[in-house]
Amino acid sequence: MDPENKDRTDAPDVSGTEKPAHGGKKGFFATFSQRSLTERFLIILFAVMAVIALVTLVLVALSINKVFPEDMNENDPGSMNWYGYIIAVAIILCIVPGIYTSLKQGYYADIVFDYIIFAVPCAFGGAVLYYVATSRGGNGDIGLGVIGGLLGAAVGIVLAMLFWQKLMKHPKVTLPQLLDIAAPFVLFGQCVGRFGCYFAHCCYGIEVDWAFFPFSYSYDGGVTYHLGNPFIESIWCFIAFVPMLATRLSEKKSFNGFYISLYCIWYGIGRCILESFRAPGQKLQLAGGHGGGFGISQLTSILMIAFGVVWIAQYVIRALVAKKKIMIFTDRSKLSDDYFEYGKTIYAHPHVDSEGRPLTPDVKAAEGGTEESADAKAVGKDEKDEDGKK
Repeated sequence: MDPENKDRTDAPDVSGTEKPAHGGKKGFFATFSQRSLTERFLIILFAVMAVIALVTLVLVALSINKVFPEDMNENDPGSMNWYGYIIAVAIILCIVPGIYTSLKQGYYADIVFDYIIFAVPCAFGGAVLYYVATSRGGNGDIGLGVIGGLLGAAVGIVLAMLFWQKLMKHPKVTLPQLLDIAAPFVLFGQCVGRFGCYFAHCCYGIEVDWAFFPFSYSYDGGVTYHLGNPFIESIWCFIAFVPMLATRLSEKKSFNGFYISLYCIWYGIGRCILESFRAPGQKLQLAGGHGGGFGISQLTSILMIAFGVVWIAQYVIRALVAKKKIMIFTDRSKLSDDYFEYGKTIYAHPHVDSEGRPLTPDVKAAEGGTEESADAKAVGKDEKDEDGKK
């Protein structure tokens, strides 16, 4: 080797500049991965929202110029089918914060994707089947029934559980836990998705003699005004979404199934009332078809309310019988086996830490400052006994 080259190779770097890691390059992804979970979430959320805003502006411009096929939107030939687009946007806007929220609870990183790829197709299938089955030909169209979509999504989640947990051996997550993850974002999805009903000219309320958008609007140039049921339901869902998400992300924790119960009660009450003011031509009847009177959605809403009340009541009763503390909005640092069914929650056996990093089995039980559950303590004791024997 040339001595001069050797000297240059072996000479120390005295420039005072520290060489960056990752092979001398510190790119965007390396920097991004070093940020906190909350920072990464906010960056992704704003990026997604920016893309959606840009795409929406482009579609609005194209729609104004009537460049779309005339049969895409029967209410406004040549314009965009905003109903389908808004539903797609609602799903996307639920996925990103859904991932963040599930990680903050302690669930593994891919849980939202694992279950949503089953839940969304089944939700659409359930929505169509529900509408067709209850309308029984009605006015001859094909629509989507929200409650049918909820039932379809629940079926999809059960199928996903069988696939991921039984066949693929992913971490075990119960149905109430999965529904709790979904509850706030179902509300938000409905809040956004109901805007699509306005553009689709559906789901509006009874005729009114006053004009006050969005609580009433007209599709015929002001001749007839209808109660703005879609917008009212959107506001109703948003009112519950904000505190539900806030408490979900707080350190106040509750038993499995609590949030889906709150969702069923809240949405059921609002939907049951609004259905009473729905236009007869837009209301699905208990006996089939469209018309006035008691609707099928009112019945299913009442059943949802009953489910929510019963689920919470049975937990409270069983906790009292077992002489255990009730786990509702309990500070995470105080959680222990003194709280009824605490050991069945994700807080007793988290998959990841507060930054979304996978936990090793020996530290899972202590994540988040919580006490070890009885099962975790038993495992630890057995391991110590084995080490003593060796």
